[in-house]
This record gives sequence, structure tokens and C-alpha cells, in this order.
Amino acid sequence: MQPPLQHDPHATQANNPNRQFDHESSNGPKINVVTGMLLGALVGGLLALLSSSNRENTKQSFSSAKASVGGLVETVKEDPAGKASQVIDQVKAASGIIQEVATDVQNVYEKVAGEADTVKQDVNKVVETAQEAKSDLQSIGEKVVEAKDTALGQGHESTDHKPQA
Repeated sequence: MQPPLQHDPHATQANNPNRQFDHESSNGPKINVVTGMLLGALVGGLLALLSSSNRENTKQSFSSAKASVGGLVETVKEDPAGKASQVIDQVKAASGIIQEVATDVQNVYEKVAGEADTVKQDVNKVVETAQEAKSDLQSIGEKVVEAKDTALGQGHESTDHKPQA
């Protein structure tokens, strides 16, 4: 048997299998997930701003957003109760329209489902009619063959013998 090594990584792993999750033993900087995501977003945003067209678009977006928010803030400052009332009225109107749309969608669904059943029944009738027509045409075909044989003087009993040319 070999003597154990002084700093054997396998022995350390066997003694402490969850060491990758052990934060007490790590000496590096501690960065949690949220901080890492924010740093990644910041780096990605800075890389995107290397392009002059992206910088211009970002400036314009920030300017328009600033103007919109500033106007909204001023309106709310002037009449907060009125603005709240206006927003509530708009939400009520929108919910009424959404309710109408839901009813209309349900009506359309029911109509389509009813029409689909009617179409299915019609298709079944067409298939039945086609099958009857096929049967009738076979019968007609047999009668035509019989009429031809009769016209040519060939009876059913003489179909075995073909005239020699």
C-alpha cells in the first residue's frame, strides 16, 4: 500500500464531497448570482454602446422616455386624484372591451363548431351518395356489356368462344 500524499485532491474530495459548495474554504471574492447577472448586463450594455448607431438610438430612447416620464410626473403632481380616476376609468373601459372580445370569440367558436358538425354530416352524405353512384355505375356497366353481347349475337353461354378473325 502506498503512503497517502500530503495534498492529494482525491483524498480531499473523498473527505469533503460537497467542497465546491463550501464558501468558507474559498479565498476568492464572493459574488452572488444577482451581482453576477448585473455585472454581465452592464458589460453587455457597454459592449453594445461601442457602435455609434446604437449610442444614438439609446440617446434618443432615453430622451423620449425622460420626456414621457416627466410629462406624466407633472400631470400627476397637478391632479393626483384626477389622474388616478382617469386611469381607473381607462382600465374599466378596457376590461369592458376585453369582455366583449371574449364573448365574440366564444360566439365565433360555437358557430365554427356547429358548422364543422354540419360539414361533417354533409361529407358523410356525399360519401354515401358516391358509393351508391359507384354501385349504380357498376350495374349500368354490366348492363351495357350485356347489351353489347346481345347486339353482337353473343350470349352469356358463348363468351368462352371468341370469333376468329
